[in-house]
Amino acid sequence: MVTRAEVACRAGVSVGTVSNVINKKAFVKPEYVERVKRAIEELNYVPDFNAKSLARRRNNHIGIALFEMTNPYHAEVIQWLEKYAAERDYMVTTFLLDNNTDKKYEVICERRLDALVNFMTNDLPRNFIETLKSQQTVLVNFNPQDSFVVVNDYSQSMLECMRLLRDYGHKKVAYLSSIDSLRYKADKRGEMFLLKRGEFGFDCADDLIFCNDDYMLHSEEIGYRLCGKLLSCHPDVTAIFCMNDLVAFGAMRKINESGLSCPHDVSVLGCDDIALGEYFNPPLTTMSFDKMKHGASIAKKIIEKIENSECPYETIVVGSELKLRGSVAKCKYER
Repeated sequence: MVTRAEVACRAGVSVGTVSNVINKKAFVKPEYVERVKRAIEELNYVPDFNAKSLARRRNNHIGIALFEMTNPYHAEVIQWLEKYAAERDYMVTTFLLDNNTDKKYEVICERRLDALVNFMTNDLPRNFIETLKSQQTVLVNFNPQDSFVVVNDYSQSMLECMRLLRDYGHKKVAYLSSIDSLRYKADKRGEMFLLKRGEFGFDCADDLIFCNDDYMLHSEEIGYRLCGKLLSCHPDVTAIFCMNDLVAFGAMRKINESGLSCPHDVSVLGCDDIALGEYFNPPLTTMSFDKMKHGASIAKKIIEKIENSECPYETIVVGSELKLRGSVAKCKYER
């Protein structure tokens, strides 16, 4: 392997100057920077990452824990998180925790990540979390006392959705949740729906709310199955809130297979505003988030905490807005 000393010799500078150019830690005369870069290229020098990590006592490595790799929402947020991190010399790795989890928990701990972002809805083992804390890993979306917490504020956009359905004459409105009934009530979308459905003139029957208890199902399959149950019990339903856009896609397929159409017979609303939704048929009405701001703000807080451990953990609030598209129409009984 080519050493840093050999690069210094080729460039005619000190080893310290080579280190400063590579690590961008101090001002170096432009002519020296060019000589070092040329020597690195000529010698095909690759820095020893392990030695570099030991020297600065961190890996510049951010992990992301996911259960559902197929949900584009996470990929769209991660895209901007990774971009912000990469511009500051941090690497981002995604860990899919839907299989062989014990081994993957072990691997994550062995990597000694500088940070781990939790995009899971499933609970993670306490001993795994304690190990991360002992390694001084910066955490996101774990216990609020031990991590940054990202809160998607659905309140205003959920009210906009409910107001829209009321104005379009919908009364028999259902809700399909990709999580179980206990967590559904704690989720801001479900909480708002339960709190305000009577005020907006919607049917308050609890059997219009369908929750998922099978954690191994992906969102689109959840939407398909729950919508089938809904239509069997309430064939006269005219609008459906779905917990995310993939649940909405599954529901829309089931509506079509049942001989109904969206939005003529049943209006459908999603949440997350994944890019595919705009090109679906019909285009999906959804609650939208600024994913660039979402991803970048997470990365910014992580890096600030990594580089200054005194930075306090706090809550990151991401606002939402209604995106009205073709999957919502006036109630067929009001036309």
